Amino acid sequence: MSYETRAKAIMKVSNVVSNTQMPTAFISDGGLSDATRILGDYHKHAMNEANKAKDIEQDVIQALNGLRADLGAKIKEIKNLSGDFKNSVEKEKEGTKRAINAYEESLQHYEHADGLDKGRSDPFIVRLNVDRMVERQIDEENYLHRVSHVFIFFWCLG
Repeated sequence: MSYETRAKAIMKVSNVVSNTQMPTAFISDGGLSDATRILGDYHKHAMNEANKAKDIEQDVIQALNGLRADLGAKIKEIKNLSGDFKNSVEKEKEGTKRAINAYEESLQHYEHADGLDKGRSDPFIVRLNVDRMVERQIDEENYLHRVSHVFIFFWCLG
């Protein structure tokens, strides 16, 4: 906008300078008529520069503003997708670790035959719990892996 205002002001001055008639009494070379010619050339050059600035603003700046808006939209999309990557892999790892520790304890009690290997602490039953926890951990890790591949695929498309 400021470039348009400046170009209009320069155009007015340029029109005044170019429509001014120099009296014949002035020296045509090296006198006041040269000053008006120099001013006319300066204003033409300034007007061309103002028009170039206007063109740059219209083409480049508006395109960059469009790209900035697109980038902002993509950032919002990614932030909205961050909830999809919430997972409980660490929680499942801890559960697996606890189940393995319980299994080791049940095996120690079984080896010593101190009678604590009955019921819930029977090594076979504890082993079933370890298998279940490992399966849950693998399922959670596979889910995270699939979701990340889908995200990367759509990110590359978009």
